[in-house]
Amino acid sequence: MLNSTRRTSLRRLVVAAGALAAVALSTAPSSAAQPAVRSAPADCPKGYFCGYKQADFKQLGFKYKDCYRQDIPDGMGRGGSWYNNQTRGTVTKMFDKNKKLIFTTKGAPSSDAHGSWAPVWSVQNMC
Repeated sequence: MLNSTRRTSLRRLVVAAGALAAVALSTAPSSAAQPAVRSAPADCPKGYFCGYKQADFKQLGFKYKDCYRQDIPDGMGRGGSWYNNQTRGTVTKMFDKNKKLIFTTKGAPSSDAHGSWAPVWSVQNMC
């Protein structure tokens, strides 16, 4: 059995090691972190907002360039992704089935590789 002094020293060492590990983890890049903006997918031309049926910009479902509210196609599913490749700084708004605003993208270029189309019924590019 350890004496009181050795137990206190050991406890301090464990606490210090834990604190050091916490600092290292908080400053290390996360493998799950997504880059804020990646290069546009090949099937999303400049000037368009593109919606994909699958994550990671797979299976293009629509690409809209016009600046009025447009319904998204049936069959977009619950998952998906989007890429905003409009003029720099332009946002797109997403609306639910009651035409209530539920999300506004960051200005172009911007994207979400892992989103959900489930609550979205229409989008509008804010040109």
